[in-house]
Amino acid sequence: MENYNLFFELVRISIGQACQLSVSPSLEQWKQLYEYAMQQTLIGVCFAGVKRLKEQGIEIPQSLFMTWLSQAVFIKERNEKMNRWSASLCQKINDEGFDCCVLKGQSLAALYTGELSMLRQSGDIDIWMLASHKEVIRWGQENGGIWYYDYHHADYIGMQSVEVELHYRPTLSRNLLRNARLQRWIRKEGVALIAKSETNFPMPSKLFNLILVLNHNFWHLLYEGVGLRQTMDLYYTLLHNDYRKDEVQSLLQYFGLDKFAAANMWVMQELFALPADKMVVTPNDEAGRHLLHEIMQAGNFGHYDKRLMQNRYRNRILLMAGWMKHNFRLFRYYPADVLWSPLGVLYISMWRRWHYLIDGIKLNKKI
Repeated sequence: MENYNLFFELVRISIGQACQLSVSPSLEQWKQLYEYAMQQTLIGVCFAGVKRLKEQGIEIPQSLFMTWLSQAVFIKERNEKMNRWSASLCQKINDEGFDCCVLKGQSLAALYTGELSMLRQSGDIDIWMLASHKEVIRWGQENGGIWYYDYHHADYIGMQSVEVELHYRPTLSRNLLRNARLQRWIRKEGVALIAKSETNFPMPSKLFNLILVLNHNFWHLLYEGVGLRQTMDLYYTLLHNDYRKDEVQSLLQYFGLDKFAAANMWVMQELFALPADKMVVTPNDEAGRHLLHEIMQAGNFGHYDKRLMQNRYRNRILLMAGWMKHNFRLFRYYPADVLWSPLGVLYISMWRRWHYLIDGIKLNKKI
C-alpha cells in the first residue's frame, strides 16, 4: 500500500481530515495522483483537496490543474441537473399515488459535507417505487417507456438525458438467505424506510441507507470489485449516523453483513479517520487490509482490475471463469457468500427468464 500513501493523504485533505501532504509531489507524482483519482471516480472530491494545497502554495502543473478544474466544473453542473431530474421524477411518481425515494447516487451525495456534495461524481438515477414489478413497469411504460427489466429494477427511458433505474426491490443479494431476509425486512418496514429530508427529493432513512450501502458494496466486491467512491459513500453514511449501535449490530448479524462491516470499519479508521463513536462494529485488521488492497486493485466497479480485464470482453466462458477466480480470492473472508454466488446468479437469471415468459409485457426499444 506504500504506493498509495500520498493519494490517501490527498483523500484525507479533500474530506477535511488532514491539512497537508507529507511531501511536495513531483510532476510524476501529480500525474499519478490524478490517475488514481480518475480510477476511483474521485476526480471531483479530490479537486477540493487540490485547491486547498494550491492555496497553501504547493505547486501543481498548470495544465493538470486546469484539466482537473474543468472536470470539477462539469461534475458540479451535472449534479445540479441530476438533483433537479431526481426531484422532478419523484414528484411525478408521487402525483400518481406511489411512495418513492432516491437510492444511491444523489441521495448519498446529499450526505457529503459542504461543496463535496456537488463534487461527488454521479452515475445514473435510481428510484425505489413501493409497488410490484408489474405496477412499476406499467407506470414506466405509460410515462415514457421501459426497455428492460430484471429481478430488482426496470430500465426507464422517459428521461433521455440520463439513465434511470426504477427499483421495485431497492437492494438484493446472491446469498439467497440474506436476500430473503432483506426482502422480508423491506416489505415489513415499507414506507417507514423513507425519510423526510432537506433535499428536494425523498431519501432512505439513515439506518436503511447504511444497510443499502453495505449490501451494495458487498455485491460489487463479490462480482467485479468495489471502488473508493463507494467506500467514501459508506464513510459519509456513518458520519451522519444517529442510530442505536445495538440495533445496527443486530441487523448486520441478521443479514450476515457483520464481517464485511468489520473489514470496512478498519478502512474507515485507517483511511478516513472516522471517529470511534461512529463505528458500528469492531474493526477487523486483516480483513480490512485485504479489502483496501482489493479496492485499490479494482478501481471503480472493477473497471481497472487487470486480473479481470483480460477476460471481460472476450467471451462468456472466460468472463465466468475470471469472475469465479475473483470470487474465490474472497473465500477466506466470506466463504458462505462465495458458495452462494452461483446459486444466486442462477436464481436471479431464472426469475428474469420466467417472468419474461409469463408476464407478457411488451418492452419499448432503447433510445
